[in-house]
Amino acid sequence: MTPAAETPAGVPNTQFVPLCDLEIAPENLRAKEPADDEIDRLAETIFKADVVVPLCVRPGARKERPFMVLDGRRRLLALRKLLAAGRIEQDWPVKCEVFSTREGQAAATILTAAERTPVHIADVIVAIGKLRKSKMDTAAIAGALGYDELEIKRLSALAGLHAKALKALRLGKITLKQARQLARITDADEQADIAQTALDGYLQDYQLAARVERGRTDVNDPRFALVGPQRYAAIGGRVESDLFGELPDVLLDPDTLTELWRQRTEALVTALQAEGLFVFIGQSRGYRAPDGFFNLPYVHVAGMSETARGAYKEAQQVVREAHEALAGADLAADEMEGLLALLQAERQLAAASLEGGTIGAVILSPDAEVGVVASFFSNPVIAQDEADEEAETGDGGGLDGRYGRGRPDVEFPKAAVDVEGASHVFHETRTDVATRGLIRDLADNPSVALTALLAQLFKHLALHGGASAEASAVTVSASGYRRGQTPAIPALDGEVRARLEARREAYKTSGLRPIAWIEGLAHGEKMALLAELVAISLDVREARTSSIRHAARAEAAEIAELCGSDIASHWTPDASYLAVHSKKQLMALLEEMDASDDRARTLRKDELVCFVAQAAAEQQWAPSALSWESHASLEDYAEEPAADEELSEVLEVTQPSEGQLAA
Repeated sequence: MTPAAETPAGVPNTQFVPLCDLEIAPENLRAKEPADDEIDRLAETIFKADVVVPLCVRPGARKERPFMVLDGRRRLLALRKLLAAGRIEQDWPVKCEVFSTREGQAAATILTAAERTPVHIADVIVAIGKLRKSKMDTAAIAGALGYDELEIKRLSALAGLHAKALKALRLGKITLKQARQLARITDADEQADIAQTALDGYLQDYQLAARVERGRTDVNDPRFALVGPQRYAAIGGRVESDLFGELPDVLLDPDTLTELWRQRTEALVTALQAEGLFVFIGQSRGYRAPDGFFNLPYVHVAGMSETARGAYKEAQQVVREAHEALAGADLAADEMEGLLALLQAERQLAAASLEGGTIGAVILSPDAEVGVVASFFSNPVIAQDEADEEAETGDGGGLDGRYGRGRPDVEFPKAAVDVEGASHVFHETRTDVATRGLIRDLADNPSVALTALLAQLFKHLALHGGASAEASAVTVSASGYRRGQTPAIPALDGEVRARLEARREAYKTSGLRPIAWIEGLAHGEKMALLAELVAISLDVREARTSSIRHAARAEAAEIAELCGSDIASHWTPDASYLAVHSKKQLMALLEEMDASDDRARTLRKDELVCFVAQAAAEQQWAPSALSWESHASLEDYAEEPAADEELSEVLEVTQPSEGQLAA
């Protein structure tokens, strides 16, 4: 017979003890610690799910409660919260494990606190995710655990993190705040990449914050102050609150916000135009002066004349009063007189700083404090006696002393460009490929390249107003042509880059300095290198349909004519070029090359792209839109030079009418 197993010393006896019979034992390791902030949530959990883990207690001694809590102080405090709120009674039965022996009591006091492994938040998140996968909804999980539904939603969002992110959280490689940032990134692959960076020990807070905030438009956007939430919501503008309550509300329709802000500023634009100003709309402050205008000079008040100093200080006071009148006002209100008064006061202050000069242009930008801020610019000023003297002596810094004239020496025709129905991406891609084709042809024509280079130097050093980057096809700053990360087209600019790389290798093996190496080249080699360098600096790309570079196009057409440029002799449309076309545009290309086929209309977009590419390759054909043929001459247009397009990508320009200018 086998003897019966003895009951180990210290094994507790499970009982249900009335709440009123419980007190915290003085030997409890945390007996004197106050209640923490999470006691309220623990109370809700106990109320919904009861005491899941029993309290460890011992029988009370004389003058003590019947049972003293050795482990479970927080659970007891939570129960007392419920009692004080009247949600449970004093005799509420509390599940306890009673330790009667000294050995058991010592173990309950020490080991329950020292040997217990705390539950990591990552494990809680995974557990919530498993409950959701079992088709348990948010309300049911919240009810079972005593959590708020919002807290369960937040934990559920974290449960959707990539496994690498949860691993990084469990290992302490990312914080819970960083995990919440990752949860805002919807792309799982990107989550995984960032989490791997964290696991490798290289993730920085600013990198993660920059990724989350990229492209994010929230209620702190300076345009929103002038638009207001009611006006934005009235036309269907959507707002999304951050699930974790850490970031400002997001505006899901930024284009709507932009349009509303522009509508709100129309009255200001009209009023400033009536004062004879050219008005530009900018995204933020800090733009340089528009072409034809100048930044305001530094104001040295002490150096002003007495009259000018008095006028300047008076204008400063008017600006201060306008600011005070606008302070605390509802910027989103329909009334705009206060803001207009501030802009007009700032215009007078800017004019007072010029001492005789005039304000000619203003850039309006969004501002969270006052709704709109203005940056003023002056008209060019030339003293008449200096101009007469320069005209007589011919010593005006350029040919015939003509520097400082208000109109440029280089005139150019306006190109007739059909952009109807074209997206910005489509237009940019078309001009990008056309630029690369011209690069290829110019590289094979050294004499033309020399002419182009000399013409560019002539504009910079001898003529006025024709050497800006937007007004030129050749960039004298010697920056190689690029379109972001778009790779070179092998048959076009890729061929030129390959030639230059070969020359670079030859230079490196020579052991000479650049000037000595170039001086040692044969004349023909020098001319070939000149053509390649000038060609690779060409840039006639237009990023938007609203930024047609008429002057640069005119130069490109002249260069193309001199080169006899034909992009089809090197390249025909490939899949990457055709992919930005719509099906309608692809069908138009087939018609242009006389390769229309009814079967093409039934093809999917990717199939149609391949079909057009093959047809173009068979005919050695490229679209006429990729050529730089000139469609206009100077005689077709008015004598006045075309309006400057240089700031069109970032500014919207409006100009006063002839009557307003006269006023």
